[in-house]
Order: sequence, then structure tokens, then C-alpha cells
Amino acid sequence: MAVQLILDGFGVDTEAAVIVQTQPNDIIAVRRQIDRHLQLQSEALLRIRVNSHALFKRFSDYEGQNGVLPTQHLIPRVLLAQSLNIGLPIWLSDELIITLDLLQKGDFLTPHQSFETSLLIACDADLLSSDIHEFIVALTRQNTQFIQLLAVSAVKETFCRYIVSGLSLTEEIARFLLEELVKADDIKCFLHTLAYQQHLDCLRRFVSTHQLNQALPPKIYPVSLLQALPLLALPEKEANDLPDKFIKALHAAERSIPAQGIKPEAINDLLVDWPQLLSELAVLTSENATLITQALLDRLRTFSSQESRDLLTALQQRLDSYPLLDATAIVDDALNWSSAYFDYCRKAFLAKQPLDDLVNLSFSEWLLAQQARISRSGHDWRSVSDQACSYLEQAYTVVIIIVDALSALNQDILLDELNSLDYLTLRQQMLFSPLPTLTEVCKMAVLTGRPVSDQQSGNQEAILRHAYQNYLAEEKSLKVIQSWAESSERTERIEEQTQLMVLFENRLDERLHECPSFSKHREDIRPIIRQIKRSIMGWCKDAARLNKEVVFFITADHGMTVTQEQYAGQALGEVKERVYKLRSSAQMPNEFALVGDYAVPKKRCRLTTNAWLTHGGLTPEEVLIPFITLSSKPPLPNVTPLDLKLTDAPCIVIANKHWQIEVLLTATTTINNIQISFADPFNGKESIDSIRANRQQTIKINFNSTQDQEGLTEIELLLSYDCTDSHEKNTKRLSVKFPVALLEKDAGTQNFEDMF
Repeated sequence: MAVQLILDGFGVDTEAAVIVQTQPNDIIAVRRQIDRHLQLQSEALLRIRVNSHALFKRFSDYEGQNGVLPTQHLIPRVLLAQSLNIGLPIWLSDELIITLDLLQKGDFLTPHQSFETSLLIACDADLLSSDIHEFIVALTRQNTQFIQLLAVSAVKETFCRYIVSGLSLTEEIARFLLEELVKADDIKCFLHTLAYQQHLDCLRRFVSTHQLNQALPPKIYPVSLLQALPLLALPEKEANDLPDKFIKALHAAERSIPAQGIKPEAINDLLVDWPQLLSELAVLTSENATLITQALLDRLRTFSSQESRDLLTALQQRLDSYPLLDATAIVDDALNWSSAYFDYCRKAFLAKQPLDDLVNLSFSEWLLAQQARISRSGHDWRSVSDQACSYLEQAYTVVIIIVDALSALNQDILLDELNSLDYLTLRQQMLFSPLPTLTEVCKMAVLTGRPVSDQQSGNQEAILRHAYQNYLAEEKSLKVIQSWAESSERTERIEEQTQLMVLFENRLDERLHECPSFSKHREDIRPIIRQIKRSIMGWCKDAARLNKEVVFFITADHGMTVTQEQYAGQALGEVKERVYKLRSSAQMPNEFALVGDYAVPKKRCRLTTNAWLTHGGLTPEEVLIPFITLSSKPPLPNVTPLDLKLTDAPCIVIANKHWQIEVLLTATTTINNIQISFADPFNGKESIDSIRANRQQTIKINFNSTQDQEGLTEIELLLSYDCTDSHEKNTKRLSVKFPVALLEKDAGTQNFEDMF
């Protein structure tokens, strides 16, 4: 037999052969083996395979010798053409044949189909499926070699036609999808980016629909592409910072449910099967039972993670019933229980649904047994005067606003109105009011930190002056304002001598007893809190003018209860709201508790025929009162010599995908050679020669993007400038509200625009 030399630069030869390595010793050894084989005239065929022309030159002198067969040059295009018995298209290179493994696929040509179609089917038949889910799955199975195939215009055009006809996508979307695939280094990375952008688009639509104040990254893909494809799976560990953005929107939506009328079911649109997001939802639902809806449970059933199953089980149990308070609970646990209970019963009261008395009875029994522990905690009603004294010692002007009958049940309204006072530091907590929850027992006790029975006689001002005598050196150091009494403008202002100001706000309690429903009671609260807010804003201006630090306490004397039935038993004494003032030490019925000289009902019963909403009992919403602290704080210093922020001027559209914004530049020192540019995916630049120290300049900047944008979007500006003897660069992030497009782009609107 003979010697066969094989030049195989693409590694397509699969038969047994001696493979020549590039080391000199190996080349010499193979040559000796060839010589010996020729000398012995062996009957076996000796196949020698080399993988490069340079290596083949070391053996080319054997060509033409006796016993040496003609050299085989293995060229993929030739081999494939011979195998298929057809001429191959010019674009099908040797490299592409190898990367697509076409030599191993046999005769992949399909009848009545073009070569390009047959090639796509050979890669994966589901790529041409009319089911978009099968198409996506098939795409995920492709490797980087498939991207090389798509770079061929003939294949890309064929694939584009199938996507348009089979998946009912527009040609614009199909071409954009294929262009992005060709640009991608890896198909899985591209699909991950696409999944990320799809989830971001869902979040963007949620934020826009519910008008949440949250800036999001700009669009990099057309919305039509993101919404035309099914939502791709995005595991939490691959979602980068997206779970945090969803959580932020979840919190904003939860706060907006009572304030802006967002339905609790709306949060279902935010849910993704991410453990971190579901964990945050578990916390929110533990604090706000309003979020627990049947729609939420149905949504969780579509998820498959263990976290979603655990949360579903827990929420189903809570939806069926609310747990009783453990009789051995510590104060903090009781407050956490009450916070979630408020959300639970608020939802029931608004729906006019009765509550199980066993729930509030578990709190009442705990409350009566834990008075000593409560008094030692930081949540006792005496905390109001303790905090007031602490701030007075620090030379703050202290303003105490006590709103009669403002329950912690309605603290959400209070916080919603006060959150906009961002120049004040806000701190919130709940306090236990004195028992029983009657105005005559609670109001001055909360304000002075002493039970009413221990206070000296006199009017409110005299009692306050005695309680805080160590801090009221002058006659004008104390001011008392009563909502039911007329007062001059001077009386209602903070002056130089003012150390303590107390506002008695009684309008809510006056309306409470005539209020026909809980929802109407909630409506009564908001205008009162808004008036208080306006007063706080005015007092802040007074304090700033006088260079005084100021702190505001907003609290109540007691809360209120939505009653469910009329007490039908024998009267035990004088009726005081929802309790009896005892005439003597009569035997106490089982449905009442003895608190001092008062008989307090344990259930949600009323003692008069017309008071549906009243107070005097032991329910959580009567006993727990809000305690909000708002304190002044110094302004934050500038961190850079050049600051940039948006003005109030809106972002305007100046052309398709072109916008203009107005920004204000502030310099703390002289700044020169200012360059402003936009980070991707935006384009735009602006230059300014200089801004003098402590000066401002307003400029308008034009910019554009490859994608249309709308809604509140976070954009990044790059600043470069010279100051003193240095050159600095820094980045500013702005939240720009892009205007909503008036017309959806389609063929009709485009043809209309083309007429001009």
C-alpha cells in the first residue's frame, strides 16, 4: 500500500491518521515513519494529516514519489458541494460551513425550499415556527456561530420574512431584532438584555400609569419590540439592580393606595417571581392588610418558587382570618401587630364589614395586663412631655399640636400630607394613650406627662405653664391656640420670646359623634391636617427669620372606634362617650372592664343610639395615638464647585426623538471651559466659556436618542470643567419627565408626515 498526505486546515477529516505536530522532533519522527513505510512496501495505507500549508511544506518533497498518492486537500465548500450535488452560494464560506457543522448534517436541503430556508431549518426547525414561544426557545438554543450566519444578508432577509409572516410582527420590529442579534457578541447575552428591558418597560408603564415619582433608566429598544414578544424569564440573580427599582415602586404604590385611590390589586402588575421582591411584599402585607386580595393570591399561584408558595400560604391564612394578639407579647410585638391590624380593619371599615370582637378583645386583655410594662417603654403617653422637655433643654422652640380623636388608625393620612415637608426631619411612632380614652382623662395628661388627678386646678394655660415652668422664663414664652377660639395673627406666630406653643385642635372630635361612616370620618381628617400643615410652614418661616431651631409634635389625646351594636343591658352609671362613670362599686358585668372609676365595654358596642363613631373604650384604634416629630435641619452643603439641576421648565419635543431641557448651573468658584455631554443612549453636547464665582446661569440643551422616550426617566450628564488650578470631571443624574407622544407611530401617521 501507499502513503496518503492530507492537508486538512479545517479539521474535517475523521478517519484514522498520523497527526503531525509542529515541534521539529515530531516532524522528523513522522518523516522517518514515512520513509520506513515506503521501504518496507507495507500493504497498510499510512495516512499523514497536517493542518496548515506551512506544516505541509515540510512534507511536499514526497509528492510524486513511488507509493505516495496524490495529496488530499480537504476544502469544506468542495466537500459540501459534492455531498449535496449542488453549487453553493458565494456567501457560504469554509469557516461558516465548519461553525454550523453542515458537513455532519448530511443532506439538509428540504424540497421546495430555498437554500437559506433549508439552512435555517438545519440550525433549528423551531426558528421558523409560528409559535412565538417556540421561536424564543429555539433562539436561546443557538450559539455564537448562528450570529455569523445572520450577518449574511441573504439569510437575514429570508429569516426576516419568516418572522414577519409567521410571528405576525411588523417588518420594522423584525429588522430591528435581527440587527441587534447581529451586533450581539452572544445570543444569550442579547436575550438577557432584552428580558431586562422588557421588565424595565413593565415597570416604566406601571410608574407612568400611577404617576409615581420615580426616575428610571432610558429606553434602548423600541417599546413595540419589547411588548410584541412574550415576557422573557429573568432570574433575580441576573436582574442586576432591577429588583430594587421594583421594590421602590412597590413601596410608592403602597403609600399611594389610600392617598391617590390606587386599587390594591394594582400592585399585582409589579410582581415578578423574585425572592427579594416577594420578601418585601411579605413585609408590606404584614403591615398593610389592604394589599391582601384574592387577585394577589391568584397572581402568586402563577409563580413556581418556594418563596412564592410560602407567601401564598401565609397570605391565604391571613385573608381567611386575622390572628389574635399573644397574651405574652412584648410592647414592640404588640405595636407591630397593631400596625398590621390597622390596615386589616381599615379595609373592613371602608367596606362596611363587621369585625370579629375576639381580635380586639385579645388586644384589650393584653393592654389591661401590661400597663406596668407599657409605662416603662418608650411608647407610653408620657413620652410627649419627655420629648418636649428634651428639646426645650436644647433651646428649641417646641410646638405641640394635639388633635382630639386622631387615631393611629388614620396615621396614614397624616403622613401622606406631611411627607412633602422635606425641609423637616420626620420621625413617627405610636403611643399608648391614658385609660380610659376620654378627653377629660387624656388631653392634659398627654400634654403634661401627669395624670389629670395629679394636676393642679386651673385653665389649660395655667396647667401648661406649671408643667413646663423650668423652660418658661417669661410671660410670652408660652402661647396657647384653641381651634374653637378666635385669636389674633400675632398670637399665632412664633416670636423671639416663644419657647412653647400648644395648639388644641378640636374640630375632628366635634364632627366625630355626628359622623355617619368611617369613610366620612377619613374625609374630615384631611382638611384639618392640611390646615395644620399650612400653619407649620408659616411657623418654620417665623423660626428661620428669628434664627431659631424648631420642633413640631403632632399627637392626639385618644382615638376612636367604629361601633357595631347598641348596648342592650342595664345602665351602670353616667354615660361618658363609650364608658359609664360609676355611681358606686357595683358588680361589673362580664362584658365590661373596670378602669379606675369607669366601666369600659370590651366589645364594639355604643351606649347612645346615634354615636356610630365614638371613643372611651379599649380597642387598638382608641388606645393607640400617633406621635409625629418634625424638626428643623441645616441645608446640605454643595459637594462640587459646579452644580447642575433642572429648572421648572418642562422637557419639550423639538423633533422626532429630539428634545430640549433647561438646566441651571451654579458655581461656588470661578469655573472655565465647561463641557456638558449626555451619556448613552442619548446624544448631545453644550459648551460654556465660564461662570463667575457665586453666580448662576440658565441654559437650554438639545439632545436626541435612538429610541423614543416618555415618562419620568433618569438621564446622565457628564461635566468637564476647569476650576482654580485643576481640571475636574463629574457626573450628574437628572430625572427628566419626557412628554407622552400624542400619536402612535404607524404607517398612516408616517405617510401623513411625509406629505410635508
